Amino acid sequence: MSILFGKRSTPDEADDKSAKPPKRQDSWRETIESIVFAFVLAFLFRTFEAEAFVIPTGSMAPTLYGRHKEGICEQCGYPIVVGASDEVHNEYGTLYPHTRVEAAYCPNCRYPNNDIKDDLAFNGDRILVTKYPYETGDPERFDVFVFKFPEEPKTNYIKRLIGLPGETIRIRNGDIYTWDESQGEQIQRKADPDKQRQIQIPVYDDDFPPRAILEAGYPERWAGVELSDAGEIGDWTETKGGWSQDAESRSFELPDGPAADGNKHWLRYRHFIPSADDWDALLTGRQVQARPQLITDFCGYNAYYGSGGRMAGSAREVDVGGLWIADLTTNFELTLEGVNADSKVEIELCDGLYWYRCRIDASTGQATLLQVNVQISPDDEQELATAATPIQGAGSWDISFANVDDRLCLWVDDDLIDFGEAASYQRFDVGGPTAIDSDLSPIGIAVQNAKARVAHLQVERDIFYRKTFEEMQEGRNHRLDREMRELQAYLHDPVEWSRRYAEVGDDMNQRDYVLGPDEYLALGDNSPRSRDSRLWSTGVGVPRKFLVGKAFWIYWPHGVPFMNDGRGYALSYHKTALPGGGLVKVPDYPKYSVPFYPQVDRMNRIR
Repeated sequence: MSILFGKRSTPDEADDKSAKPPKRQDSWRETIESIVFAFVLAFLFRTFEAEAFVIPTGSMAPTLYGRHKEGICEQCGYPIVVGASDEVHNEYGTLYPHTRVEAAYCPNCRYPNNDIKDDLAFNGDRILVTKYPYETGDPERFDVFVFKFPEEPKTNYIKRLIGLPGETIRIRNGDIYTWDESQGEQIQRKADPDKQRQIQIPVYDDDFPPRAILEAGYPERWAGVELSDAGEIGDWTETKGGWSQDAESRSFELPDGPAADGNKHWLRYRHFIPSADDWDALLTGRQVQARPQLITDFCGYNAYYGSGGRMAGSAREVDVGGLWIADLTTNFELTLEGVNADSKVEIELCDGLYWYRCRIDASTGQATLLQVNVQISPDDEQELATAATPIQGAGSWDISFANVDDRLCLWVDDDLIDFGEAASYQRFDVGGPTAIDSDLSPIGIAVQNAKARVAHLQVERDIFYRKTFEEMQEGRNHRLDREMRELQAYLHDPVEWSRRYAEVGDDMNQRDYVLGPDEYLALGDNSPRSRDSRLWSTGVGVPRKFLVGKAFWIYWPHGVPFMNDGRGYALSYHKTALPGGGLVKVPDYPKYSVPFYPQVDRMNRIR
């Protein structure tokens, strides 16, 4: 147990009940200022009834890290962060015998990085929690908050506050709803879209391509396409006309002029995900049949495997997600030239039987949000809202378009475009989600009558709240595990996936949680690996008297070792228990290394 600023540091839940906690290079000046600011902030918070905590596990990942390992993917160079709390006994901090995280999937290209056993493990984020807001007012939905675990009040947990006193909270299709007989079902979304944006989870970043398998013939995820009756993916066929790719700079360019049929030139994302077997085949000269699949609730933080303990023993045992997610965001840089009165830009996000479009008149900057019910016709557009944007004439802009929690959001150069309340829509879906073939290629960017360049393409998804937990309190729930594996097998076939999901919908789709007049519902952002209100034997709610405070600031993520090939020099080593008692040092596994510098880019406010 560590002591920070005179306060006991013991938060976040642990996977066992005995848990006790203890893209740019910043200039040295910025680094020093950030450190000084963090410690001044810590001092001020201590004065105003704040407490410092260390996060031991990954139940709030990727918002907050518990004990974890960091690395760089050997194939695409994308940063890897995976949980490592399964290696250690949370009460004593000792390494479980013969237990080590040895490998991890890259969250970007899914390459199984098999050589992270000896990589350093870092303690969880050190955070500040202020008590003042809850002493003078009421908690707010979606706060990240610390509270005393109802089943064991001496233990502190950290979760996201989802339900308020007296509510009935419904988890359905990964979203959060309130329900009552008078108003029915109402989706609950983050009031501030910028807060929503901060907690989106990366799906793919095109600036980090897996070049080895692309050179071996695996398809690019982004490609210029055209509509075709014999479309390969959701009526879309890859075309050499229109958009041309610069594979080195990871950009796409479009010459001036309309498409041959007078329509827009489309650039679309196809969710091609190589499996561990695909990687093995491609890197050894064998061919694979690449098939796109639905985007799922795969969480890179959980995508590790190794030896011993409760962790997956091989790549095939890792939970790669079996639940389809349609709440997506796309980010990219757009450059336009040769704009005229007929120039248009369009962004499309597919969500099953509904498609959502943002159409921008590049000559005036006027943006229009549109909803399409494809059961009626892909051309039957319903206008939702309009607003002015700075995308007018020639220029370059950073654009983000999101369809999250039944709300459409557009950011231009990080400024939210105000469409008003009409950007929030309401659908009355019956039953479970209905995925169709267009969800294999759910994001499109089109330009008409202008010369264009698109770069820095990214895809993100929203947090998906599972109704169930991958491990139940009495051990693994093998039936649910089997059903999840079956859903994973159908991800390449949206229609069959939807049919199978409907058959297991009672287990996967929906559950209601009824809160008492003084109770709050707590869920972890890392829904597959969070022991939270869904599982407690004492009831689902956190009593008001058990609230500790609101998590506010990550003041020390961890020190980053340097020198000695980035490992620093060992100051101490992990220890493990001997069968007959006592501890022995693990000589190949340093616990703390020096020298190190602060991880300034993660010293920030908790959203």
